[in-house]
Amino acid sequence: MREHEFLETHTMFPFPRTDAGTSATYLRALIENSPIAIVVLDALHRFTMCNPAFERLFQFTPKELLAADLDGLIAGPGEVEEAARLSGLVVQGHKVHTVAQRRRRDGMMVDVEIYGIPLIVDGELAGVYGLYQDVTDRNKARTAFRAISDQMDNLQQEERRRIARDLHDSTSQELTVLNWNLTRLKNLVGDKDEALKVLVQETREIALQCSARIRSASYLLHPPLLGEAGLTRALPWLAEGFEQRSGIRVALMMSSDLGRFRDRVEIAIFRIVQEALANVLRHSGSPVVCITLHRIEGWLQLEVSDEGRGHAREVLIQARDSKGGVGVSGMRERVEELGGCLTIDCNGEGTTVLVMIPIAMGAHG
Repeated sequence: MREHEFLETHTMFPFPRTDAGTSATYLRALIENSPIAIVVLDALHRFTMCNPAFERLFQFTPKELLAADLDGLIAGPGEVEEAARLSGLVVQGHKVHTVAQRRRRDGMMVDVEIYGIPLIVDGELAGVYGLYQDVTDRNKARTAFRAISDQMDNLQQEERRRIARDLHDSTSQELTVLNWNLTRLKNLVGDKDEALKVLVQETREIALQCSARIRSASYLLHPPLLGEAGLTRALPWLAEGFEQRSGIRVALMMSSDLGRFRDRVEIAIFRIVQEALANVLRHSGSPVVCITLHRIEGWLQLEVSDEGRGHAREVLIQARDSKGGVGVSGMRERVEELGGCLTIDCNGEGTTVLVMIPIAMGAHG
């Protein structure tokens, strides 16, 4: 079938009511002037035509494309089978959207965002549109951003370790000495001056409270349990402390075979739970919060749910508006950097934060 015959017969775009020749002209102009690389295939997935953008991107001539199978020509080493599978889906009438690598004529690999669109006319497959957008630069920028983000995260964690260590080794020790001296002072005063004795006791209690808060802040900045024993020890400690401070009951369930993960994964899970608990305390009013952490079919799944009705609106605002809340956007960034996804489900019965991270990204070692 010649190009103009294909266009006249299989157009799928809405055009002004006019003759077939004019419609074909509209369609041809749209394809040829599109900055997106477009290839048109027939119902048997054979090359029919492509636009100049497609030729510029892949550097193959229409004659070369006519003489070869498209997938075998532009799919990279080891990707021909997957490319053929996607093409099969489109030929079966399914729309396909993916990001993959494809090969140019000079052998260079490019990252492309691909849309496979079946052309259905009167219920029958008439052909296929393939749309390719070069996203190599975008992916390079994203990779560079992630590298910088990882570096910033490492620097932040190191700074947390340093501050936590200073609080524990310096300020906390000095407060311990202060408490000891206040105890000695109380014993020296005895019963001679009741007012002074009461003042010393009150001061000692304040010092004890400061010591406890600094010790808690030190652990929250960089929990030593996280590095020593992983999430199976750190999360129960976090849940117990939250329960004691807030009065909100915490139900924690974890897989018995959870094991260890890379530092950045364990830190991300810990911080997400920490932020989710803070959101429950700030917004929810729920008497209980449930935390589950399991391995499920190649995924590490974290779920934090509550029964508060006041939680939904604030969390949804944060989730939908990147400027609306650093907490939710920060959680989402942590998860996406690990190749996972975060969803927030709010309804009249409570709020559920669900995090999925691929085990392959998080495996320890």
